[in-house]
Amino acid sequence: MKDPKETAVVKYLAHLDKIFQREPEFFRNESTIEGVNDVSAIVYRDYPTIGYMTAVTYGLSLVEHPDYTDTRPELCICVESDEINWGIVIGHIANHLRGKYPFTYGFTIDFKSQVAKDSEMDAFLVFAPTVFEREEWAGIDVGEDYKINLTSLYPIYASELEAYNIMGIEDFWKHPNFHPYNVRREKVSLG
Repeated sequence: MKDPKETAVVKYLAHLDKIFQREPEFFRNESTIEGVNDVSAIVYRDYPTIGYMTAVTYGLSLVEHPDYTDTRPELCICVESDEINWGIVIGHIANHLRGKYPFTYGFTIDFKSQVAKDSEMDAFLVFAPTVFEREEWAGIDVGEDYKINLTSLYPIYASELEAYNIMGIEDFWKHPNFHPYNVRREKVSLG
């Protein structure tokens, strides 16, 4: 029998404590799947530096998806903003898309409405985290038959989706208007 102190969530939170070394704010999203625990957005203000916010989820990895093998994702976001909705929204997305959407690198999510009042951005690009060292986000051992990888959502404009689909991730990422943390940047365009 497993020690109740060594549950997956306890191990995951201990891992996050080592990374962030500060107290987070928790925002609960009531589960949309009967019999499965809720999803939490865990928000860290002023990380990695003052004026930024980084948030992660817990609860996405509790649901299987055909694309998952030995790892399952939990979402993270880092933005140059103090608007709390950036952190809260990833919990909402994880809760509503878990089991249905693979969160594969390079995929996009059209959120279909403005995410936060400090930006007109309304979509996300799914990719590897750039705010952490690899050992901090990849292969987090939670004592289950899978490990957790943090998967980043990068805010973008839905109007950029066509350019993204034509350019591909590498050219989009290297475009001079793209900055992964700036929620008020100029739009990426083909012209």
